[in-house]
Amino acid sequence: MGTEVHYYSHAVKEASKMLIGLIAKRLVMNSAFISRSLNTSRLQAVVRRSHSTDIDEVANAARAAKKHAASGQPTIFAKILDGTIPADIIYDDDKCIAFNDINPQAHVHFLVIPRKFIATLEQADDSDQDLLGHLLLVAQKVAAQQGLKEGYRVVINNGVQGAQSVYHLHVHVMGGRQMTWPPG
Repeated sequence: MGTEVHYYSHAVKEASKMLIGLIAKRLVMNSAFISRSLNTSRLQAVVRRSHSTDIDEVANAARAAKKHAASGQPTIFAKILDGTIPADIIYDDDKCIAFNDINPQAHVHFLVIPRKFIATLEQADDSDQDLLGHLLLVAQKVAAQQGLKEGYRVVINNGVQGAQSVYHLHVHVMGGRQMTWPPG
């Protein structure tokens, strides 16, 4: 009996994986992604992500703000910059890096982060003007490299009400699907 239950449970899991894969492929076939290479694991993450709620994002931002204020510990982005945490880096220069988001909200979703630590956009000052401009130019360059010819969205979340979840300034670039307005 126990073996049958285990086998059944395994079969259900495998069927679920196949179904997610088929849904992802169907979405790709019915969209502008046809000309792009298919990365089903990232698309499956987008499909899974669509089940979360806005409340989760607000709660995550509130927790991140408290953690940042209390800890003084390096952020996950600082750990990516120093190499202690791996990332799928798609651009790297002396001022910033860009890498694919681990929780993509679109078929293409990458982050551009400065090497210089700036916790929030409001903490940037006049001396950061060139760096901030550089981040946007890198976002544009990488978006072109990623094939986002039809357009893309650029977002900087700032503070708790902006749903900032990592207190190291970062630019989200999302594309490969039709965006809607207002975003949330």
